[in-house]
Amino acid sequence: MNTLGLLCSGGDAPGMNMALWAAARSAEARGWRVLGVHGGYQGLLGGSVEPWPADRLRPFARLGGAVLGTSRVPDFTRQVGAAAAQARSAGITHALVLGGDGSLRGAGLLNRAGLPTVGLPATIDNDVPGSAATVGFDSAVNFALPLADALLDTAEALPRLCALETLGGNTGHLAQAVGDACGADVVLVPEAPLAAPELAGRVSAALARRRHALIVASEGYPALEGVLDALAREVGLRLRLTRLGHAQRGGRPSARDRLLAGALAGEAADLLARGHAGVLAWRGAPTLLEFAAPAQQEA
Repeated sequence: MNTLGLLCSGGDAPGMNMALWAAARSAEARGWRVLGVHGGYQGLLGGSVEPWPADRLRPFARLGGAVLGTSRVPDFTRQVGAAAAQARSAGITHALVLGGDGSLRGAGLLNRAGLPTVGLPATIDNDVPGSAATVGFDSAVNFALPLADALLDTAEALPRLCALETLGGNTGHLAQAVGDACGADVVLVPEAPLAAPELAGRVSAALARRRHALIVASEGYPALEGVLDALAREVGLRLRLTRLGHAQRGGRPSARDRLLAGALAGEAADLLARGHAGVLAWRGAPTLLEFAAPAQQEA
């Protein structure tokens, strides 16, 4: 009997549980058995595998987090053979890995080690190459947006210089989306740091027009605190910085993320059933993306 192993790796993202349930449901409709791996690649290496049928996963589908748990394995490249062997020993014939860029590179390694594997992009950072959208991104944007709006409410009432720091790692997709959606005066992203005079000029212009300004910044922006402190001194206003922190990773998934998770999971199960592996589940054209060679060792 074909057996699908479900595994979440890296961090958690709203919608992961929906994807797990949808994948299990699709696999069972084909007569497959479903096993869940607890604790990501680390759990796979330790043999932490047990049955997780769709009915067991269903109550978690609407919740945030990752019911199977996740982990990071810095030296996974050297342990992938053992992980594939453990999967086969547990009876797993096919695998679905949910996660971000590093986790999906690990999935590519598993596939090359002989375990047919498909990856599903699930990360709030939206940084998986070749994927137009990742599960969790929309929820993270919607988590931040009301807080950005609230900062604007108070800034409009009493002239203030405010900044909102989002998650996003070393990428600015999340900060850019939040900033665009709320109408921020400046969005600071790691990929394109602003020179100090340009930043001060943009903020000063906003303050001159309406006596308040809002900056949205990614956590990965170089020396963010120092940049904001210098800016406050330059414009002569105290800056109020709000950090979202890891709360932005949690919460119930948005409708869009639930629908995306279900669609990607269904496609992943279909890909495996049709004999496709070493690919990324992707909605739209192109539908398949081959895993690139690993650029990093952590999975």
